[in-house]
Amino acid sequence: MGSGLLVNGYLAIIARTISAAEYAYFGAFWSLALVAGFGVFLPIEQETARLMQVPDRPRGLLRAALLTAVSLAAVQVVLVAAAAPWLARAFGGHMVSVVAFAVLCVISAGQFVVRGALVGMDRMDRYALVMVLDTLFRVTFAGAVALTIDDPGSSTFAWTLVVAVGLAHAPQLLLLATRRVRLGTVPAMGTHTVTVAEVRRAVTPLLLGSLCAQLLLNGPPVLIPALATNEAEITRAGQFIAAFTLARVPLFLVVPLQTALLPILTGLLHSGDRVALRRIMLRLAAGIVGLGLVALPLGYFAGPPLVGLIFGQSYVLGGRDIALLAVGVAAHIGLVLVTQVLVAAVRHRLVAWSWLSGVAVAAVILFTVPDLFLGAELAFLAGSATGWLVGTLLVLTTGRRERELQRA
Repeated sequence: MGSGLLVNGYLAIIARTISAAEYAYFGAFWSLALVAGFGVFLPIEQETARLMQVPDRPRGLLRAALLTAVSLAAVQVVLVAAAAPWLARAFGGHMVSVVAFAVLCVISAGQFVVRGALVGMDRMDRYALVMVLDTLFRVTFAGAVALTIDDPGSSTFAWTLVVAVGLAHAPQLLLLATRRVRLGTVPAMGTHTVTVAEVRRAVTPLLLGSLCAQLLLNGPPVLIPALATNEAEITRAGQFIAAFTLARVPLFLVVPLQTALLPILTGLLHSGDRVALRRIMLRLAAGIVGLGLVALPLGYFAGPPLVGLIFGQSYVLGGRDIALLAVGVAAHIGLVLVTQVLVAAVRHRLVAWSWLSGVAVAAVILFTVPDLFLGAELAFLAGSATGWLVGTLLVLTTGRRERELQRA
């Protein structure tokens, strides 16, 4: 939670240092960084945490996870090189931001292996410490740039993210490699040694779902600056990104907890307690509906003044825009949590279907609503709600099919 709040402080420092138009370009970098990081490597984190909590956990897991992550990072670097002209345009013509993005792809490989290992080893204290250090570095570096450099651009702030992530996670990766991190409460190790191919097969369907998740969450902040046709639209794109950043504050608090839930859900599902699972799903649905009902008036009335307070008056959007984004965030939280149930149940393909359904609906809305900004808001809301509902149905019907097979 502290990390999530500090992230918004980091973004606020940047927004108050550069113009709204330049912030739109940093917003595109920030959003693509989340796609390249969470979208590609979160499945590595999830599968590492899950496999360390299963009975007779396999040997060689960290090595296999790291090699899989490095191979994904290599593919990313090749794609970044191929898409460099388009990326440079989305980043405001700053080719140095493209280089920073490629370096971040490599660093993210180690970042998410570290996170998954610490969760799987039941070292949540160290996991929290690393996350807070990461965001503290970001705030410190961004503040230093704002105070010491005259008229810094978005590309300078892009490198503050790269350096902060590297400094926070590299020492932990070294400690894990030298086995200097003590285990917490984990099952006994079995005789099987996991291979890179096994990790890759498990991660592939999760990777599709994770990329769809990041497209749904971070696609609009990247597409809007790229699709803007004049300076006024680019300025409004900066306002949209600032409002979206504020609306997503609950996500920054919830997303770090999703992997932490995996050991609990894995144990519950291995026990076969379907009654408890249904109870969890009902409580989850009720909580998401309640969160949406609170988010709607809160976003409408409190959203504009909060955006002005944190980012500055030049970033203020209307209450309707922020309310739609806030309700969309509530639905997105439901989608994030329900897919964790599917991951814990080793239903990785169903995770992909949940996110794909949301992205499909969002894409249709985004390209059919004439107003670019209203279309982005409605696409995020409808796509997240669709994915959440589909994921919930898949969880419940999967349990029913298993019981029918057991009776047969």
